[in-house]
Amino acid sequence: MIDMNVSLRRVAAAGLLLASACGRPPLPGPFTRQDIAAIADPEDGAEVRVQILYHWFKPNRDPQVRPPAWLDAEMPSLLKAAYHDPEDGVLTEAQLWQAPNAVLYSFFETTRKTFPAVYGGFLVKPASLARDFRNESENMKFAVGRLRSLHLERSLGGRGRRAIALMEDASSQIDGLAGSLSAGDDSRFAASVLAVAYDARRLEGALKSAPR
Repeated sequence: MIDMNVSLRRVAAAGLLLASACGRPPLPGPFTRQDIAAIADPEDGAEVRVQILYHWFKPNRDPQVRPPAWLDAEMPSLLKAAYHDPEDGVLTEAQLWQAPNAVLYSFFETTRKTFPAVYGGFLVKPASLARDFRNESENMKFAVGRLRSLHLERSLGGRGRRAIALMEDASSQIDGLAGSLSAGDDSRFAASVLAVAYDARRLEGALKSAPR
């Protein structure tokens, strides 16, 4: 489960550091300051945005979380049982939509370990996180594949097709990280992570827009 209050406080603290870091020399590690802002900015970073998307689908969400009006209208149908998981039991459709966002959040949490300490990381080499990224890749494939297998393209007031397509693209990017990790190619690793961050932002935009 994503703890919104704890995570938002931590990301907000990182945002203050981001704001104070302008004009300094290049950072160690795979990311620039602009990259880190795209991932971990307290308001616009991909990490906090997927966290908020996750909370959009909670039945008793925090009052500070304000999803689009159409989602409130859809919630009664989204809270109906939609899938029986062998381990987790009966899941609602809302929980099925939460699952990929939870994986994306975990992915950005893992990525954060490669940041310098001043940005809340440990400057871990990406290659040493290969097992974590493999797990997240498998979890993302499963979560998105489940949406597709249940034919939820017409869900979310017609936004399901676009949402699933963006999640599948993010899944492909995470899956493709393996090549950059084995080659020790930090620039390719960073590009893949930023592509996932971009997909996450596009996902939010798709859910805020009219279906197409």
